[in-house]
Amino acid sequence: MTISLEQVHPLIGNKFQLETSNGVMHLELVEAEERPRRGIPENFRTPLLLIFAGSSRQPLAQDNYFVEHPALGRHVWTIAPTLADHAKGQYQRPHEDGGTCVYYQVFFN
Repeated sequence: MTISLEQVHPLIGNKFQLETSNGVMHLELVEAEERPRRGIPENFRTPLLLIFAGSSRQPLAQDNYFVEHPALGRHVWTIAPTLADHAKGQYQRPHEDGGTCVYYQVFFN
């Protein structure tokens, strides 16, 4: 299944379930955007970037994880930590568990 912006954009604010070596955890989808094509041939998809927020109390390393959401099903995605976007005020966002938010990206090209 190819994930598209049209599929994920309505899911912003939803929690996605991840299977980790420490058990199940959840990340919230906070951003979805298509990235510039920059010379990519038309037969390839437009790059898609997803940004998730999670708790600083359960940080994740860059790795492949089983990710599940009722609207998208179950997939293996490479998830990597990324910096908070100061221009969007992400560095100020508290997590619901009382910690701070840390951010992760999934990039499809």
